[in-house]
Amino acid sequence: MQGWQLSGTVFSRSGLPYSVTDSAAVNNVLAGSGYGNTQTLFAGYNGAAQGSCGVGAASGTNGGAKTPCLNAADFSPIIQSSGATTNAPIFGFGNQARNQFFGPGYFDTDFAVMKYTSIPHWESGKLGLGVQFFNILNHPNFDQPVRDISNGSGQFGQILRMVNTPTSIIGSFLGGDAAPRLIQLSAKLNF
Repeated sequence: MQGWQLSGTVFSRSGLPYSVTDSAAVNNVLAGSGYGNTQTLFAGYNGAAQGSCGVGAASGTNGGAKTPCLNAADFSPIIQSSGATTNAPIFGFGNQARNQFFGPGYFDTDFAVMKYTSIPHWESGKLGLGVQFFNILNHPNFDQPVRDISNGSGQFGQILRMVNTPTSIIGSFLGGDAAPRLIQLSAKLNF
C-alpha cells in the first residue's frame, strides 16, 4: 500500500469526580458573618447510594422524564434554622467526602486516511489527498450534572450540556459545537 497513510486517536476515561455543594450556606450565613468567607461548602449527605450518571440525566429516554444522577432527597442543606427537621445539624458542615461522586464517562475516536503521490519533476514534492473523521462513531459525551442543592431551577442532578471533543476541525476550546461527527476533506503539499 505505497503512499497510503492511516491514523487515528482514541480517548476513553471513566467519569470525573465531583462534590455536591450548597451555595445557600455561603449566602445565608458565612458571607454575612464578618469572616469574609465565600468558599464553596459541601452539602449534607444522607448516605443513600447513587446510581450511574449518563444519558438518562441528559435527555428524557423514558417517555420524556429525565433520570437525574443525584437525588435531592439524599442531601440536605448544611445550615438550617432551629425548627428544621432534616438530618443536617444546625450551623454544621456536611458529612460528604471531597469528590465522592462520579460523572459520566467519556469516549471519542477519530480516524484519517491519506494518499500521498509524488509530484513529477519535483525531487521531494508529494501531494496528499484524504479524509478525516472526528468523533467517527458520533458518540455523545456529557458534562457533569448540576451539583448545587440550592439550585432554584429544579435542575439538581440533571446534565444540561454535552462536552466537546479534544480534537476537531474548529479547535478544541473555541466555543463551537464540536460534539457531533465532523468530516473534513484535506489536501497537503509536502516539499
